[in-house]
Amino acid sequence: MPVRRGHVAPQNSYIETIIRKFDELNRSFVVANALADGGPIIYCNERFCQMVGFSRAEIMQKPAVTEFLHGPLTSADSINQVRDVLSSAEEKQIDILYYKKDGK
Repeated sequence: MPVRRGHVAPQNSYIETIIRKFDELNRSFVVANALADGGPIIYCNERFCQMVGFSRAEIMQKPAVTEFLHGPLTSADSINQVRDVLSSAEEKQIDILYYKKDGK
């Protein structure tokens, strides 16, 4: 199967629909595989890459908890909330401080 648009998972029309809808809203986002160990990121859009300063190749397959974006002022409580939401498959809004690749 050829890799398209940064996907590293089998094609799935449901995932494609989500990606298309969020791209239309001009949002920064990632899609992760909750069924795989660690919840690896299987897609990130270009806006997300620009926002965090990492290339798509650097982001793909990293855990959805996004430890690579945590920094000294990232709240441990926020990190735990993200972990809890990912493990429970809930929807929740969480304010969290992420850092760009350059540390800003």
